[in-house]
Amino acid sequence: MHRRALALPWYIVVATLGVTACSGSTGPGGPGPIRLTPRLAAGAFFTCALDHTGTAFCWGDGTAGDLGNAMLGGSNVPVQVQGGPYVALAAGTDAACGLRSDGVAECWGLVPDKCCGQGSGNEFVPTPIATSTAFKEISVAGPSMCAIDPSGNGGCWGQGLKGALGNGQIFDTSDAPIVPLPGGHIFSTLGQGAFGGCGVDTGGSAWCWGTDLDGALGVGIDTDSVRASLPVEVNGGLKFRQIVAGAAYACGVTTTGQTECWGDNRAGQLGDGTATNRSVPTPVPGANFIAIYGGSPDYLLDHTCGLTADGFASCWGLNDRGQLGGTGTDGCGANTNSGPTCSTTPVAVAGSLKFIALALGDLHTCGMIPDGHVYCWGDNEGGQLGDGTTDGHTLPTRSLFKP
Repeated sequence: MHRRALALPWYIVVATLGVTACSGSTGPGGPGPIRLTPRLAAGAFFTCALDHTGTAFCWGDGTAGDLGNAMLGGSNVPVQVQGGPYVALAAGTDAACGLRSDGVAECWGLVPDKCCGQGSGNEFVPTPIATSTAFKEISVAGPSMCAIDPSGNGGCWGQGLKGALGNGQIFDTSDAPIVPLPGGHIFSTLGQGAFGGCGVDTGGSAWCWGTDLDGALGVGIDTDSVRASLPVEVNGGLKFRQIVAGAAYACGVTTTGQTECWGDNRAGQLGDGTATNRSVPTPVPGANFIAIYGGSPDYLLDHTCGLTADGFASCWGLNDRGQLGGTGTDGCGANTNSGPTCSTTPVAVAGSLKFIALALGDLHTCGMIPDGHVYCWGDNEGGQLGDGTTDGHTLPTRSLFKP
């Protein structure tokens, strides 16, 4: 299976989920503002979605147990996950989790060591995280996971390389149940990234932890030698309502509706019209998004997408497999070594589809429309587009998922 040259270790992944309402609109171009849903998630080379009953289906590469159907091997059509029902999904490079209505999270694939009662290795069917703590949000990050409990306490477990768990330790492995992140923060949302993560507290302040590779902490410094083993506040005094963490970058939507990004920008994933790294929050010019989605960050070259209040999607960053879903690219040249196409500014996803959720893999993107159908575009070598083929598509193509 194709993987890009600038690879970070296999275990670096991210996906977040939160329990939010499903859309009340009907059809691809339904009236009124959309309501976001957490029923869609993507790993590096696979995709998962929930139907109207909460049953999970996955498709794409399944060599690590990613599809949750007790079998190895992939599928270019949706297969039913052996678990649930769920109210939300999250996924990382080779692992996925479903959140049940009682707050129990079940995970499958290449989950962190000691996550789910196993010593190490894969889970081929959904297996509960080994904790009595209920969750309202969870983020999957390869050798570590982070979550928020119903009281807003955030915590992480797994491997803590370079302070990635935010618990005051630089090298450490913690078991579930979670230990709250220090500082007394009450989080409304969080996301775990390559070597750390970021969260937004209930007052709107953004906090990040881990290594500052390419300015990913947003504190005005751009060096891997700076590591924050405890959450540090992002510079600028901005108030956020949502945040995502990527391989070495982060983006968020402020309470005033501005999209701000910082960190690594070599493929234009910050969307500011340049390929220059930023160590502090930097606006995405002209953006008017209510939600931001980061690519599955097991590679430094990445892409980012946003949704407007009306459900229209735009994407930016690397476009070497058509993962932006649009035709406008400006190229990043030498910033991507071999010079594949990318866009340093948002590109509108082609077509008139309105989405209620997006999910970004390594080389592909999927979106769920209000009636629950899923459209995907980009690379399809592992069948991650779910259309019954392994042919890639540069424009949204309807998967065979039945909502």
